[in-house]
Amino acid sequence: MPNTSDLPYLIRLLDDDDPSVYPVVSQQLTEFGGDISQDLAALGIEVPNSRKKRLSSILAVGRRKTLEDEWLVPSRGVSSWEDDWESFEHTLRLLSDFLHDGVTLRPSLSDSLDLLADEVRDDLVDPTAEELRDWLFAGGKFTGAKKKADACEYFDLCHVMDVQRGNPTSLACLFMLIGRRLGARVDGCSYPAHFLARIQVDGKTSLVDCFHRGRTFDVESLLQAHPEISAKARAAVLSQGHLGVILHRYVTEIRNSLLAGKCDEDAEFFTQLADTLER
Repeated sequence: MPNTSDLPYLIRLLDDDDPSVYPVVSQQLTEFGGDISQDLAALGIEVPNSRKKRLSSILAVGRRKTLEDEWLVPSRGVSSWEDDWESFEHTLRLLSDFLHDGVTLRPSLSDSLDLLADEVRDDLVDPTAEELRDWLFAGGKFTGAKKKADACEYFDLCHVMDVQRGNPTSLACLFMLIGRRLGARVDGCSYPAHFLARIQVDGKTSLVDCFHRGRTFDVESLLQAHPEISAKARAAVLSQGHLGVILHRYVTEIRNSLLAGKCDEDAEFFTQLADTLER
């Protein structure tokens, strides 16, 4: 078992000039499971910015192992998760923890979502999905990331809530999870190339583009105006947003971002995770 009292010395040794020291330090740090943020806080250790990236890179091995150990998929894969919100949020928490640097202290995904839901309640009592859309996106509280929106950090929902920016998929999933907490039904729409959310407004189904300030599209009008829409896009618009399918897309998009960033080992790992959701 790793000894947290060793952390101050291990971190200092990261800068040791002796090349034989680094492999030993790295090996000992990997035994901490990928996240030492709470240990650092308990010990009152401030990690200089110059060391954070290097330390996080070493801890990444442990985060990958933790995600692998905790990744549990029912025998029927995504088909078992059609409306399983508990598993949906749990899996997104695992992904956020993997994408975290393992050094910076922050609340868990569930706690962060609870805090945001409480913030909404301060302004809105029993909001409808449309009112929640307006609060989150129309006023600009959460927006699409203008640069490198497909970067891995924008799939980390805790980070998304911290910086109030995300990509289409993470922002829509945030909308869904907050809606769930507040009793407002928000579903996902796995539209090709641009993930959307789905809500009911005055008895009609509307699609929400969370990335572009929550702009809405009436489904019926959209299909009438674009009869040339592909079969895949039409099916996405008309489906009910199966949570297992959404998770598969989330994992696949992270894999694509890792490939773009030339993180080949992690990309292969996420390919394997995506495969487990196809059983």
